[in-house]
Amino acid sequence: MVSYVKGPAYKALSHFGKLNAPLVRSYIPNLVFWGAAAGGAVATFTEGVPLFQKTFYEKIPFFGQHWIYNPDPEDVPV
Repeated sequence: MVSYVKGPAYKALSHFGKLNAPLVRSYIPNLVFWGAAAGGAVATFTEGVPLFQKTFYEKIPFFGQHWIYNPDPEDVPV
């Protein structure tokens, strides 16, 4: 004899507020994309600020030499 299901079998997902694991997992690619874009925007707009140059950009290996201020002797006023 065949046993039929009387109705749908619902399962409760564990959640934190309205967030559950599949929902968070579906947002991860978007969050990574927008986080990288925000980091790129911060890096772009703070490139000319001396505080950021000395604190962050000069300490980047290999590329940090680009932000170190080393003027020519002819350009330095006496």
